[in-house]
Amino acid sequence: MKTSPESFVVDERLCLNYKSIFISGNDEGYISSFLDLVVSCFIKNGYLRKNLNENKDSSHDLFGANSRHVFICNKYVSDKLVEEVENNGDVFIFHEKTTSKNKKIKQFFSSSKERALVECYELDQSKKKIILNSFIKEHSLVFEKSAYWLLLDLLDNRFSILNKELDKILLLNDMNNISDLIGALSSEQSESANKLFFKIGLSGANIVPFLNSSINSLSDFYSHFSSFKTYSLLMLTSKSALELDNNIPKYLFREKAQLLRLFGSLNENKKKLLSSLIFKTEYLVRKNPSLCKSLFFRFVLNYKKIIS
Repeated sequence: MKTSPESFVVDERLCLNYKSIFISGNDEGYISSFLDLVVSCFIKNGYLRKNLNENKDSSHDLFGANSRHVFICNKYVSDKLVEEVENNGDVFIFHEKTTSKNKKIKQFFSSSKERALVECYELDQSKKKIILNSFIKEHSLVFEKSAYWLLLDLLDNRFSILNKELDKILLLNDMNNISDLIGALSSEQSESANKLFFKIGLSGANIVPFLNSSINSLSDFYSHFSSFKTYSLLMLTSKSALELDNNIPKYLFREKAQLLRLFGSLNENKKKLLSSLIFKTEYLVRKNPSLCKSLFFRFVLNYKKIIS
């Protein structure tokens, strides 16, 4: 049956309900992290891990030991061998990025209640919320409403990075301190990405060369876009210049004056336009990742137009 990876993140023991699992989707980092999660759960419950060689010409040597195994496979073997593994009381886990060639395999896994088809894609806001709420519950954390919603917005849409960000949150002395939250999460962004935001005041002709050299992959897009999003949310969530001044992380002492000037130029209409632009760009890149460079160009130029 088809099930969401987030349900396993909330309760990893759900994997024990299935004899076989196919992990697919287009977020390879999520696929890898999810594989580690479920394999770790099976090992904690008495299974031995074994990588299955797709070139085996027979399956008799897979069985016969007293221990239960969780067999990991990144090249599909056959439906018959999966059933043999299941009938022996072992578990079969196949992981492969979504392609046109594995549609039949997906159907094989989704058509049985004893098998799970888990597809790992970039996280939207609702999925991030499920993971964040589970994290808060697991660690008995208490967030103020403003800090919670800011954290939810700041967390990366890629599960493997979001996981690292949540680990950093646990190290904070005061998780409700906006400045500390932003400082902890923005450290995942590259120095060049942080610098690009503060070039927003340059003319269009002067900023284009920086855009051309900065965005060469989807990873580059997310690094630079996250920088814009972080500093934008810092301004959008501040009710006054004094509140913003108090919330600006100490490492931005050189850029503090520029942020305060930019904040002073924003009225309610501009704030709504910026918020809408950020949301729309995230959505478009999620749907069209191959267009990330042109979408970032458009995002930055529209951003400049709004704040001018």
